[in-house]
Amino acid sequence: MKNYVVWTNCVIENTEADKAHGVRPADFGSYNQMHEISLRSAQQYLQGHWEPIVFDQPAPSRVEMFRANWQRIWDLWHSEPCNILYLDSDTVFVRATKIFDRFEQFRLFNWTHPKHKAPFQDYFNAGVRYYPHTMSAATWAIGHDLAQTWNTDIWDQEQIIFNKMFWSQDLAWGDAHRPELNWQMPVSGSQDHAQFNTIDQDQAMIIHYHGTRGSTAAVRRATELAVKAGVNI
Repeated sequence: MKNYVVWTNCVIENTEADKAHGVRPADFGSYNQMHEISLRSAQQYLQGHWEPIVFDQPAPSRVEMFRANWQRIWDLWHSEPCNILYLDSDTVFVRATKIFDRFEQFRLFNWTHPKHKAPFQDYFNAGVRYYPHTMSAATWAIGHDLAQTWNTDIWDQEQIIFNKMFWSQDLAWGDAHRPELNWQMPVSGSQDHAQFNTIDQDQAMIIHYHGTRGSTAAVRRATELAVKAGVNI
């Protein structure tokens, strides 16, 4: 069984579109550094045999990148039996982590900010997501139908689609919520991270520090986290 870990590391041609969504444009150099740290941390701490894939084709805008990613992952998963772990570049592994062959359903792992967004009682972040080879055709169909009418005016259209897929599976809360696998630590803001995530940082396995909220500070945060975890960067 093939295991793939997928990142996107590409030039965004129209950063003004990011501004329209209230997102700080990030230069490619900063994101490239974040991606490299994420990759090296995965090589050190993600258990099992896996192959990296990087989507590096330039994108007209970040929301168009999201839509392209949807199709690329759909194509990859349907091309052969495989498990796919997708990681945003602003994630870093900080200790040994098992994901492959651990879950049978499509997975998101933890809240985003804000935690609640209609119609979702719990709105999960899509920066770390897992597509096992065992996920159901019905779950895929929900996403596929929604992707046909993708609204690029909505920044988190991708995340909305993934939440609809995820919550359609009727998982028990104790199974669904795995904050250690996408521990939220945005570089901006002053919230109590442990309180938000409901577990302490020393229990986290993958930390997501949100590079779109300030890429220069994000590179510093990624470097600090990696060095503390003993990642060779």
